[in-house]
Amino acid sequence: MSTDLETNQKYAEVIASKVKLTCKPVAMKLISEDEIPEGFELIDEKVRHCEMVRKASLGEKFYSTVEEQMCLGGAGAIGLRDMPEKLANGEKYFSLGRFKDLETAKSLTAKLSIIKDQHWGIVYAPLDEANFKADVIQVITEPVGGMLLAQSIVYATGEKINPSFAGIQSLCGDAFANPYIEKGVNFTLGCDGSRKAADIKDNEMAIGISADKIDEVISGLESI
Repeated sequence: MSTDLETNQKYAEVIASKVKLTCKPVAMKLISEDEIPEGFELIDEKVRHCEMVRKASLGEKFYSTVEEQMCLGGAGAIGLRDMPEKLANGEKYFSLGRFKDLETAKSLTAKLSIIKDQHWGIVYAPLDEANFKADVIQVITEPVGGMLLAQSIVYATGEKINPSFAGIQSLCGDAFANPYIEKGVNFTLGCDGSRKAADIKDNEMAIGISADKIDEVISGLESI
């Protein structure tokens, strides 16, 4: 048994014992072509990143390249390709009626979390089956679970939580790219895409925890 797998199983055990989970925590890692973990196969369908997260939360494990990513905005946010121009400049969201004018749309899209360095692929697995060190661990839970995770952070820091989200690009931007870039933890209430395509429930939210913060979160959960 690998050290990474043992560590991830411990993380999963602590989270499950303290947080009201609706599904398994998900481990994700951006990889190059020669970094595919042992035992992982290419996903055999083209779906959105948020759907891949949901599949992993329900027990599946696999990897994806940009070719298997249906949502170009999601693939852009997580660092598998450039962000499509009409998403990056706000035109797409303005056309959907999400903003009062194009200038407001551009102001928001300029602030979205996007991983600029491009990667060949990304691995998804239930946390307790991940034989690799995750870049980000994502927890889908009810708000009470989010509360407990917030308490686990403030236990050691004494600082209030400052989540960053906008109701768009939630599981890709808010809960993966943001903690990856900021080396922190981020909370998000989901988006239309993740709720429709990935079946994120009305009573669920998502929390992304970076590799840099997971030990602090686990220690806090064990202490509170």
